[in-house]
Formats: sequence, C-alpha cells, structure tokens
Amino acid sequence: MNLSEQRRRIVLGASFLTIIAASLIIFRPGPAPAAMLACLPPGDGPVLFVNVEFLRKAGVLDRIAGPQGEEEPEYRRFVDATHFDYRHDLDSALVEFRSGTALMVLHGRVDPDQLMRYAWANGGKCAGAFCSMQGSRPERQISFHPLGGRMVALAAGTDPMGAASIKRNASTPGFEPPSAPVWINLPGSALHAEPELPLGISAFLEALNGAQRALMTLEMTAAGFEITLAAPCDSADKAKAIVDRLSGATAKLQELLARSGTAPDAASPAAVLAAGRFSADQTVVRGRWPLAKAFLEGLAK
Repeated sequence: MNLSEQRRRIVLGASFLTIIAASLIIFRPGPAPAAMLACLPPGDGPVLFVNVEFLRKAGVLDRIAGPQGEEEPEYRRFVDATHFDYRHDLDSALVEFRSGTALMVLHGRVDPDQLMRYAWANGGKCAGAFCSMQGSRPERQISFHPLGGRMVALAAGTDPMGAASIKRNASTPGFEPPSAPVWINLPGSALHAEPELPLGISAFLEALNGAQRALMTLEMTAAGFEITLAAPCDSADKAKAIVDRLSGATAKLQELLARSGTAPDAASPAAVLAAGRFSADQTVVRGRWPLAKAFLEGLAK
C-alpha cells in the first residue's frame, strides 16, 4: 500500500475502525501512547495510534486488514524472511504522516537481528543497529532501528534516513493522548478540504478549519458505541462558528442522502457522518456520532 493510499485510509477509516472492538475485551496496553508519541521528532502531522493487540483479541483485525495472502509481494517476502507479521506479532503502532514520509513507532515481538539480515540480503546498508534500504519503488525508502523495550523506529517514504529522527524523548507531545485503544489526532494544518477525499469527509474537514486540532476517539455508551470529537479553538466565538459549519455540513449531507431516493446504507461512512451532533463547550468543539448496529455488522461482511 503506497503512502497516498495510507493517507486516504487514515482520514476515511481511522475514526471508524475502532468501533468493531468488542466491549468485553480487556484493554491491556504496552508502552503508554505518550511515551511512543515522545519518540517522534518535533513537528506537526496527522497521528494515528492503534492498539493492534486489542483489535486482534477482539477477533476483528483480519476484517480491517483484509484476507490473509492479499498483501503486497514485498510484504510477504518480508514476513517470510523475518518471521514478523503484524497480524500476529505487532501489539501497538503509532504513525505520523509528514512531508511524504510515514514515521512509525512499533511495539511487538520484533527481532532486530532478523531485520538487519533482511536489510543486508535486500541491498540495504546498516551502520550499527540503524538500517536503510530501497523499497519496491524509488519513492519508498525504508529505514529502521531498535528503540529498546520491544519498540522499533521505522520510516517509509522519500527520506532514506527518516528513522534516524525517531528516538526516545525526541520531543514533548503537543497534546495529551487519550486512553482509547484507537485514536487519530489531526493538526490544524490538516483541517481543510482535499479533492481526492469523498465529499462528506472533505466537507467535514473544511468545516473544522480554524480549530487548533481535532482529536477523534471511540467512546462507549449504554447503547453501544459512538465516535467523539474534541477540537480546541482560540476563542469561544471561533468554536461556535465551527459548530455552525459542522451542523450545516451535516444537514447538507442529510439532504443529499434524502434526495437520492433510497434509504442510506446504515453501514456506510456517509450514514454515520449524517448522524453527527455538535456543541461548543467554551472554546472546545464537541462532536458525537452514534454507531448503528448495522455499521458493525457491515464491517464483518
């Protein structure tokens, strides 16, 4: 999967994939997300955190990842050589996208020696524990090194030395990560419409323009699940203006769905977005999207 596909999945799907985690699964985190976040270099890009172990124990990871065996040949060769498969061996992942490169902090059952041997065998170079190698395309430069404590720094993108910027206590996080097993933080710079995104998602991002950031997580309610939004703003007036835009965009989406002449598929992202409700809590925009049972069932098909 290339970086543009990864970005599209992040914006379109990351806010929703958490809802399939079963409520009776006990969340047992590895390293605290704050400690993983502090390994990233100073900067400002969309950040996604996934507790893969949570999703795996919920029995739904394969539904998100797709059928086994459909991965890229490059990835399958990697698994065969290193015996590391994220479906079984990755426990948590923190990913930040910036300037054409994905910066990752991974936690799981990783053997650094096997990774080094894989790099050498595929034309890569290693200096100490740091390795860099060419991916399947010229723009995919892969680099990695161990961080200790079963954590690995990995970068994929245009910079062949990208992972060198990932190290313990590299920065002070600009926000407090939530305790949810999956969350996404979008900085203010990412809150704008993009032509390659579906209309509903693009309108949602455009409506949030002006917020400092948008943090989306999964919350549990007595009725089931819902996605929540917290978007701090510089002033109460700005927060109210964003709430008005979000409400207007949601009303327009509801109108478009009504004009289609057919009932919207309850399992579609459009139906979920159309059910959004928003309010201003002083300078913070709050949002909630209830999730229908049909949405959960649709993900299993």
